[in-house]
Amino acid sequence: MPDSFEKVREILAAGVGSVFSGAVLGCWRNGQQAFLGSAGTTAFHDVTALPGHPVVVASVQPDTVFDLASLTKPLATLPVLLSLGASGHLDLDGSIGARLPVVRGTSWETVTTIQLLAHVSGMPAWYPFAAELLAAQGEIVAGTTQARDWVLSRIASLPAASNPGSVCTYSDPGFILLAALAEAAGGTTLDRLFAQRVALPLGLRQTFFVRHVSGQAEVAPVPQSRIAATEICPTRRRCLQGEVHDDNAWVLGGVSGHAGLFSTAGEVARICLALRDAWLGDQRFLLPALARRALSCEATPPGSTRRIGLDTPSPHGSMAGDLAPTGTVGHLGFTGTSFWMDPGTGNLVVLLTNRVHPERARIGIQAFRPLLHDACWQALNDAVR
Repeated sequence: MPDSFEKVREILAAGVGSVFSGAVLGCWRNGQQAFLGSAGTTAFHDVTALPGHPVVVASVQPDTVFDLASLTKPLATLPVLLSLGASGHLDLDGSIGARLPVVRGTSWETVTTIQLLAHVSGMPAWYPFAAELLAAQGEIVAGTTQARDWVLSRIASLPAASNPGSVCTYSDPGFILLAALAEAAGGTTLDRLFAQRVALPLGLRQTFFVRHVSGQAEVAPVPQSRIAATEICPTRRRCLQGEVHDDNAWVLGGVSGHAGLFSTAGEVARICLALRDAWLGDQRFLLPALARRALSCEATPPGSTRRIGLDTPSPHGSMAGDLAPTGTVGHLGFTGTSFWMDPGTGNLVVLLTNRVHPERARIGIQAFRPLLHDACWQALNDAVR
């Protein structure tokens, strides 16, 4: 019988060296695993590490853990907030000023949770919080309460890029604010809320945040050899492996609404498919009405590809490929991670790479992603013919 994923394997293997040091790819059809493959190593052998910060090079396996970067937004922040909404701890359509004193009296007071999730709050795209804070106070401030409070106050003082609801501007600061909102509503930190409300009910054992306190990373709950390395970080002056890549998330202690989550391809899929199950009416994880709202393809605002915590393929030149089914939702992560899912069929593609290793200037992923995804969609279709 022909191997419908033969081309997928070839493309994945060809990416090693030119696009990333290692990758894991998983494909699910109708919610069932159809393919799970890995290629490469957790780091390049010739990467120089600073004394005291060794880089472990091992073959990438299907359960290798990757820094998910912005996949934190749909896989941690979104389900935590939907869960808080379902339990009555948070009004998703209410103004965030009701929960966050830091924004009261600012232009952000009347912005809603849903507007922040959909990137239509008017919040700017990005701000160099880490660079500004570290220049003033040094690395020791990273991961302290002082750093967190400073970042939130700085966000509250940012000028609006547009009127709420009028324009979609993909915003990291907006999701940093959402993490603070979740913590105020849930009564504990985002990583603990994720553990209680997402990881525990879904049986996730390899999806986690790595905390940083006063500039020092805690030990990750899996061996370093099972974690893909990311960048030789200019700020921290070492190759990162088992600590968050995003500098703003690092300053916030490794736990943030926009970045910080680590996981495997299989557990990323479990969260995605749990959202889909709720969309179909399963009430064990989330209320179906809330899942349907998140997975809806109704534009917010018209012309935007962004949805509530999720994205949809661009009309032209999408990273999801030209063959992505109508109704597909997903997200990209800066480190080279992504997932794309068709809720109607349960077809799902999860790609985890470390394309920023050893430096973020590597851009081969831009041509690689659509090529690989088209091969995956084709293989998933061929499997039923």
